[in-house]
Order: sequence, then C-alpha cells, then structure tokens
Amino acid sequence: MFSWNLLGVLLWVIIILYFVFVIQNIRKRRITMIIKKHQRFSWPNFLVDIVEVILLLVSIVWLFDKTMLDNPDLEDTSKISSSVVYQPLVMNTGTGNSSYVTINSKKKKIGTQTYTYYRAGKKVQVSSGFATVTYGRNPLDLNAERIPYNVHELQKMDKKYQRAYVAIYTATYKKIWQNGIGMHAGHTAVNYYLIRIPDASFIRQK
Repeated sequence: MFSWNLLGVLLWVIIILYFVFVIQNIRKRRITMIIKKHQRFSWPNFLVDIVEVILLLVSIVWLFDKTMLDNPDLEDTSKISSSVVYQPLVMNTGTGNSSYVTINSKKKKIGTQTYTYYRAGKKVQVSSGFATVTYGRNPLDLNAERIPYNVHELQKMDKKYQRAYVAIYTATYKKIWQNGIGMHAGHTAVNYYLIRIPDASFIRQK
C-alpha cells in the first residue's frame, strides 16, 4: 500500500543527489576555468556557485523544518484529525493521604515534573510537558488552553465523573501528501492528558 511518507523520503533523496551535483559541478567548473581560461577566479563562476549553494541550503532548511520542527495547527481539520477519550480516575489509598494524582518534582535548574494517576487496574505516569492537572469550576487551565478541548463536553464529564477523570486528547496527521512531505502522514501529532480532580487536596506531592 502506497504511503505518502515516501514523498518525504524521495525529497530527501533528491536533496542528497543535488548536494552531490553541486559539489561535482563546482569542482568541474573550477577545473575548467583554471585549465582552459587560466583563471583562478571569475565573477560569473562565483555567482553560479553562490546560487547553487543558496538553493541547496534553502532546500535543506525547508525540508528539515517540515520533518523535524513541524508544529501543526491542531484546529486545521484539513491536515489533522483528533479524538478525546475520557477515563475515570481511581483514588490511591496507599500510604499518606488519599489522592487522585501524585506530582513528582525534580529540583533542578530546568525543573521537570511527572504526574502519576490511577485508573481501573493501571497506574499511568505522564510528563508535565504533555499533561496538566486542573481543579475548580473551570476544567481548563492556561496549559490546556492550547489544546482544542470542547469545554461543554468537559463540563458534561465533570458531572458524570464528579470531576475525577482524565481527558486524553490525541491528534493524528491525516494521510495526505502535505503531511507526507515531512514524513508525518498517519502518525500521532500529540497526546495530551488533562487530569481533572475535584480540588487541590487530592494531589500528593513527592
């Protein structure tokens, strides 16, 4: 079955071949200039070198950006499909106070946190870079605002699960040629975990 991601592979192959061409072409023209024209420098030859190198660099930067630095618009339904799964939380009643979520903070120059929550038969640990813990009346905080959650749906889940659930948002690149350029077609763009609890007393700090 054809994959649009082969388009991205093909573009990288073309750039590599163009890189080889540029090196050989610059060398060939320089040798020709020295042998036939007895010159070591000419402006026309230099300008051709510059144009070829600029085209090469622009192509590499553009494709690298599409492949490695892609930052998709999660509301662009022409390129992204998304879904949200809601799972009720289970209270952890082990040592210490009962809690829905445990926050583990590492005291470093660049601070990192992990959130651990429990659902039926499973303990889940996620990084704070892709998760947030919210409580109170508003189901969203500043971190979760960048994810296109449906607030009305979250409010329904608040009632259904008594504000004790996790809303897992998944965005996937559609299988189209535009996403194939960066070799993302069919791949997951982001998984985000909105951990909803009744209030701050259900958080355990480590």
